[in-house]
Amino acid sequence: MCGESFYHILEIVSIGCTIMKRIKILFFINLLILIIGFLPSSLNVNSLTNSISLNDDLILDDLSSWWWEPLELLTPEFDTANYISNLAIDKDNNVHIVTYSSDDVLIAGTDIDIFYKKYDYSTKTWNDLELVSTESTAHSQRPYIAVDDENTAHVVWYDTTNILGSGADADIFYKQRTSSGWGAVEIVSTESTDSSYLPSMVVDSNGVIHVSWEDSTDYLGCGNLDSDIFYKYRSLSGVWSITQVVSDSSTAQSTEVVIALDEQGSILFVWEDDTDYAGSGSDQDIFFRRLNNGFVTWSQISVVSSESTAASYSPVISNEAGGLYHVVWHDISNYNGVGTDQDIFYKSCSTSSNTWSMTEIISIESPESSFDVDLVVDEGNHVFVVWRESMSIGGVGDSDNTFFKYLDLNTKTWSPYTVLTYDHDSYASRPKIDIDTLGHLHVIWLDSTDHLLGSGIDTDLFYKKFVGVPTTPVLFDILPNPRNIGAISLSWTQVQDATHYEIYKNTSFISSISGLTALDTSNTTSYVDTISLTGNYYYAIVAVNEYGKSLVSNVQFVEVTGIFASLDVGELIIITGTVLGSQLIFSLITYSLISSKIRTSTKTKKGKKK
Repeated sequence: MCGESFYHILEIVSIGCTIMKRIKILFFINLLILIIGFLPSSLNVNSLTNSISLNDDLILDDLSSWWWEPLELLTPEFDTANYISNLAIDKDNNVHIVTYSSDDVLIAGTDIDIFYKKYDYSTKTWNDLELVSTESTAHSQRPYIAVDDENTAHVVWYDTTNILGSGADADIFYKQRTSSGWGAVEIVSTESTDSSYLPSMVVDSNGVIHVSWEDSTDYLGCGNLDSDIFYKYRSLSGVWSITQVVSDSSTAQSTEVVIALDEQGSILFVWEDDTDYAGSGSDQDIFFRRLNNGFVTWSQISVVSSESTAASYSPVISNEAGGLYHVVWHDISNYNGVGTDQDIFYKSCSTSSNTWSMTEIISIESPESSFDVDLVVDEGNHVFVVWRESMSIGGVGDSDNTFFKYLDLNTKTWSPYTVLTYDHDSYASRPKIDIDTLGHLHVIWLDSTDHLLGSGIDTDLFYKKFVGVPTTPVLFDILPNPRNIGAISLSWTQVQDATHYEIYKNTSFISSISGLTALDTSNTTSYVDTISLTGNYYYAIVAVNEYGKSLVSNVQFVEVTGIFASLDVGELIIITGTVLGSQLIFSLITYSLISSKIRTSTKTKKGKKK
């Protein structure tokens, strides 16, 4: 019995040793597999990105390849003259235009009336002409238009009709146009007892309407011998505020006001003033003032045309963009030797430091008069300016033309001028400019040329659009890289002039999209691709709009490997420790079971009683 038990114990020990050897072998095999899976074909200790750039100097915003679309006639309905017009563009890129004319169309009568026209971006067509000043029986003039975030158009103008008890003097009136049509007329200048002229308007992001105008009323002691700048706002509930006097420090004529917004919702005012304020002299100068976004606190008046030594006229101010707002006007000062003819002057103001730049002359090439200026800015990179120019140019009519220039704020350089009226031979005047959400420019102006698109001998309203293919997007690094099979998240910069984006993928470097089919399209600046096979993948993005495609973005490369490819060293140490710990626990449990089996087998068996 003792011998049998001894051999049985040796057998169990042998089995236990074999099991322990197998456990060790399996443990080291698993560890080896783990390490092999841990190491991708190119070791990634810090999850570094493999990024290949198609072009080290990507062009983010280049307008040199853009073009002007063919001329359009906007007022074929009129047989008599159009006058000063305005435009505004909503968030869906619809163009809203107001003009005024004495033409008896739409049963308007022979008095001067306000008319409206809209370009529908979705259908690419102009809607029929509409009469705005339906209640008016006298002259309605100088309309101004703004559009809110709901695409409601707001129009103000001055009118001598006795509407709502306003009297026979000129007053400021307001109407709005929703998708349901035109609302009722409202009187803005309710506190005015004298003539009110030349309104300007903006709508802020909350839908509050702000109106400013010049007025001869002696309101709050501002005097009745000169005109002053008045201001009101209309709340969302349709209630007009009490009138405030903007030019309360003025003792002479204040006129030609234009208003805009800064990024905090404060109201920016510029106007022409004869007051000798802060040593500006008795000639006309350009004044500026800001009203805070609570519509209560006013800044001090500042003189914009501080370098001017002669008359400064008709300022225009832009909304703030990129920490700056911009002002243009025409001036007869012989500044920097430009002569005493009228020239277009320009300044900007930094909102952070509240300091004005030095004056620049936009119409530097012109030896003759330049006036009727307007401007707009894009998202902070460019300032676009149009004006009336009397300079004679080869191949262009000797009469007044519409000129265009833009300032690149990145390089601080002005483009060469462009003539928009190269196909006319009469007088072009009063250009207005605005910009849509794609960065495309829209310009209108009046022209009395009688052969343009069958317009006849009267003065008509014309339109051109400055367009181009989108600028190039920048594709961001793909992280982590290398990575696991599964979702690959892409993101890239937003391109202002794009309607959507095309995503391209290839297993080799993308030097051109010729012959490639887009993986998908996106209306946003992100996309998630799903990879089911290991390998190397290359991605690129192309921005698209109705005029074509951008250049191909930079190319980003991602390596897709095993299941541990996207983990860094720290994560893998944790996993390795977890596996080693599991293996150790398993080994201890196995050893315990074997030991228990050995102890049980070696106990002395009791024999049966005989």
